[in-house]
Amino acid sequence: MASAPKHSPFGIGVVAFILAIGVSIGFYQFAYLPYVTAKPQIPLEILEPERTTEIKIILGSVDVEQQDNYVPKHVEVQLGFDNRVVWINEDTIGHTVTTDNDAVDRYSGLFDSLDTIGLIQPGQTYEFLFTQEGKFPYHCSPHPWMKGTVKVIKQKF
Repeated sequence: MASAPKHSPFGIGVVAFILAIGVSIGFYQFAYLPYVTAKPQIPLEILEPERTTEIKIILGSVDVEQQDNYVPKHVEVQLGFDNRVVWINEDTIGHTVTTDNDAVDRYSGLFDSLDTIGLIQPGQTYEFLFTQEGKFPYHCSPHPWMKGTVKVIKQKF
């Protein structure tokens, strides 16, 4: 006569462990990961503003004695109107646009040309889309006396 098979506590533990791992991987892959990597929902008018704001890095900006380097030095932009900002390097040397306070835009990421294109070479441009209000001071990493500010406000009209 055959005896009933014995169930080992070790075997039940292994099966439970494998099931727990499978459930964890499924949760990570189908619930957690899509939530963490999703871009925030931002109105189309903010993502595609009517105008672009230009800031020039003028000739001679590398000179510590020169007062003007980012022109205009301080700008105010409105979300949904002119919140796309482009820096144009008209100087003969590379420069950066680097956040003073590690500002990270929820859509565009870190506000730092070094993070995306490196030095802005002569004739090159750097573009950043601001999608949230705030004051964003910046400087040139190799030339820290070069400073500017972008103030982002809600649309006035």
